[in-house]
Amino acid sequence: MKEVLLTLLSLTLSGSLLCVLVLLLRPVTRNRVPRAVSYYLWLAVLLRFLIPFGYGITLPQPPQPTQEMVRQETILPERQDQTNTQTAPITPPSESVTVDQPETTQPSAPAISLPGVLVFLWLAVGAGFFLWHIAAYARFSRRVRISLAPPTAEALALFEGLGLRRRVRLAQSGQVDAPMLLGVFRPVIVLPQGGPSLPPQALAAALRHELTHARRWDICYKWLVVLVTSLHWFNPLVHWMGRRIALDCELSCDEAVLRALEPEQRMAYGDMLLMLAARPGRPSPWMAAPLCQEGKRLKTRLLGIKGYRKPGKGAVCLTLVLGLVVTCCACGMVDTHPPAAATAENTVQRGGASSVSAGTPTGGELSAYGPLLSRYAEALLRKRPPIDFPDLLLVLICPSWDPAGTIGYTLRDLNGDGVEELLMGFVGSEFWSMDEGYVFAIYTLVDGQPVLAVEGWERSLYVVREDNILCHNGSSGAGRTAWNQYRFDPSAEGYLALLDHVSEPEDGEEAWTIGDSWMDSGVSLPYIRFSDGGKSPYQDVLLGKAPFLYVDGSGQKIPTFLPDIPLAFSPYSSYAAVTEFAVLDLDGDGSREVVLRVTDVANDMGGYVVLRQEGDEIMGYPSHWRTFWYLKTDGTFTYSYTAGTEDGIASARFGEDGLTLEKHIRCEMEAWEPKAFEVDGRPVSQTEYETACSAQDQKADAVWYELNETNIQQLTA
Repeated sequence: MKEVLLTLLSLTLSGSLLCVLVLLLRPVTRNRVPRAVSYYLWLAVLLRFLIPFGYGITLPQPPQPTQEMVRQETILPERQDQTNTQTAPITPPSESVTVDQPETTQPSAPAISLPGVLVFLWLAVGAGFFLWHIAAYARFSRRVRISLAPPTAEALALFEGLGLRRRVRLAQSGQVDAPMLLGVFRPVIVLPQGGPSLPPQALAAALRHELTHARRWDICYKWLVVLVTSLHWFNPLVHWMGRRIALDCELSCDEAVLRALEPEQRMAYGDMLLMLAARPGRPSPWMAAPLCQEGKRLKTRLLGIKGYRKPGKGAVCLTLVLGLVVTCCACGMVDTHPPAAATAENTVQRGGASSVSAGTPTGGELSAYGPLLSRYAEALLRKRPPIDFPDLLLVLICPSWDPAGTIGYTLRDLNGDGVEELLMGFVGSEFWSMDEGYVFAIYTLVDGQPVLAVEGWERSLYVVREDNILCHNGSSGAGRTAWNQYRFDPSAEGYLALLDHVSEPEDGEEAWTIGDSWMDSGVSLPYIRFSDGGKSPYQDVLLGKAPFLYVDGSGQKIPTFLPDIPLAFSPYSSYAAVTEFAVLDLDGDGSREVVLRVTDVANDMGGYVVLRQEGDEIMGYPSHWRTFWYLKTDGTFTYSYTAGTEDGIASARFGEDGLTLEKHIRCEMEAWEPKAFEVDGRPVSQTEYETACSAQDQKADAVWYELNETNIQQLTA
């Protein structure tokens, strides 16, 4: 929807600029070039309002304020000595503690977004405007055609003597007060029936005027104006342009008639217009072509008749120059897309001294954590003494194993508020069996600053479950071990809300069974090693500096650079582009993939490409545009078939056949109507199917980031 709005804005700005240019040229064209030139110059403006193609024109950007680099100090709570044990308070068995566990469902994306509302409003008003004109024209045309009668013999003789009749008929009706052309496919010139008749000479001029309308297909031109006005109804310049085109249309037809008249006959033509304007007029639709429609335009037309002169050679040259200038300018289109280097870091603060910054994740969280990560990278990679880094966790920067090769970080929204926390832990360490599942630090944002919320070490271990519950194991080394389950809650003391607790010796040997099952439920986290220099293998590919192997439909692996991806989906569109990307583990193998979203002008005819590291190569697997809808953090997404035979929920799987779908929820359809339902391969009722879909909706949504250099470097660092 955002792409639709940006395209519409680009069209209306481009057309408005060209409209202003034509207006600025009018003093040059006035009385120097034929009126038909001014009339047809508007055609280029109309097409500019309609056609979403052209070479890009970037409007001047306001100067951006210079941002000073500010060192962020990490706010740390007072820490105990490393030799002490950090465990949660243990409740004696004699005291019963009741903890209300709130629902841990993740908020899904809003069903209706602001761009969606604006697009709906635009379409509704535009469709109503266009349909109103169609209804008015159809009603008037039907009323007139029912009342049509054969013309008088005198009028018919004059009409036949003019020639150029082609497919146009002549009739008369009591429903019109001035000669007019009606109809596109069955055009008819309708003369007023009854009342004072026009003199033969004036009648011949009137017929010639209406035949000029028919020869130039002016009614189709008028319908084009209605279409543009319907699409750009919010632009007042478009409505003004429509009235100007209508006047130029009549002026150019007057000029065509005057060209065949003698000077003394031209005054008689003006007298006829005055006579028709004096009659009590009946309303007629804008798309009809009456000889005299609005009295307020009559003065301009009479002045044009009085000042008419045949164009000379200079007028022909000026016409060619104006046509070339306007045509070249019409090929330009204002680029309304934000610069690639721009990033959105909108942060909304909630009240309270310990409130957490919230907002739509667009890479701003990682930007806020950037200085902190730089401090850790400096400590780990440069092997400087820990005394130089009192703001960092000693257990991370100075353990007894190789820190640079085993420490990593990742982002994860633990409490579903839309802001991702920074998790830090060990990557593949054999010491203490501290693998990718353990978390030794959790930072969150308070007033836009990173704050250490949770800290662990060898005897205070944390893991994260799939539902983001934190499981903790702490030991004092004195025959006492405790296990806890927490919900991450920035409003709770210590950022943790206790959900469940067992300990030994209070709960006996059973505590070990329960506690170990809790710790075993932790998921493997996609930590990024600091030893990689903060650089992911995807980074150079996303920056367009390195190729990847694009796997086409035949299984052939083609070396491809990122800028060439849109050509595979929309080879004839200059607006197709890779606009967004998401970084997550799609298939649950512990390694992250990158999903690229390819869009076109109307946000369709695009698709997706999944980048996946396989050995030393980055593979690119294309997928059609009906996949990866409503992508969730667990890698599941909505899919459908273009023929309307099936839709459902699936996960991506990679194998010898490339990218395939493992379908979890299916709905078979026939003629777009539900026919059969399946969940995990078994037939179910529609109620069970809808329940499974509702559970899918509650899962946390994956975050799509704008494809720009800042986000690429931060999210793949």
